Amino acid sequence: MSKLGVGLGIGTIMAFLYLPAVVIAVYAFNKGSVMSWPPEPGSLNWFSKAFSNPALMEGLKNSVIVALMSVSIAVLLGVPVGFGLDRFDFPGKTVFESLLYLPFLMPGLIGGLAMLTVILDLHLELSLETIIVTHASMLIAVVVAQMVIVLGRWDRSLEQAAQDLGANELQTFGYVVWPHVRTAILGAALLGIAISLDETARTVFVSGEQNTLPIVVLSSLRRTISPEINAIGTVILAFSLVAVVVWSKFGAADLVRE
Repeated sequence: MSKLGVGLGIGTIMAFLYLPAVVIAVYAFNKGSVMSWPPEPGSLNWFSKAFSNPALMEGLKNSVIVALMSVSIAVLLGVPVGFGLDRFDFPGKTVFESLLYLPFLMPGLIGGLAMLTVILDLHLELSLETIIVTHASMLIAVVVAQMVIVLGRWDRSLEQAAQDLGANELQTFGYVVWPHVRTAILGAALLGIAISLDETARTVFVSGEQNTLPIVVLSSLRRTISPEINAIGTVILAFSLVAVVVWSKFGAADLVRE
């Protein structure tokens, strides 16, 4: 296959994936209230209205809270689990690791339904906290996978050399290990935030009266398609794109580094 054919194929796939997002961004700057073609770009009116919409702002605030809290929980639990999987062997280790990844890999419909079943069995009230727990259970896999891969490429002899030179375990971790893993943790956290902000399928099952932005937008689309949705969607898309780019620089690089 020629290079031109490969280039056209890749271009077609990228256009299929990202052209809808580009269209949303174009209509976010549209002057008119009707999304007709061709658009009339050059206005920030819909961004102003979106950020003045109480429902959208409440959903955005809830989404940010859920993303930050769920990622924090995932990092606090996933980092030590990643170290444990890298440094210790125990019966059922492979099964345990597979079970950690399962909530992230299973379809959102099944994952949300499973979490709803657990929440109802525990007689818990659906709230922002149940959304946070649901997202955290999914994002732990992102952190653990990043840690296992990065630590798998780590030269443990550097730790032994530091201890031979008089460093204790805490100093060895702070001065030798931490500089190596911190970019991976940052990358996993940014990727987790981007995933959480976009998560809808699981959130539908476990949300109560407090809804995240994707659920608010989904509810709004049942009534009408407002350019305000395009504006707030463009903002979230831009943030997610920045987060993924930063992750690809700091985190994904560790996945392919020899």
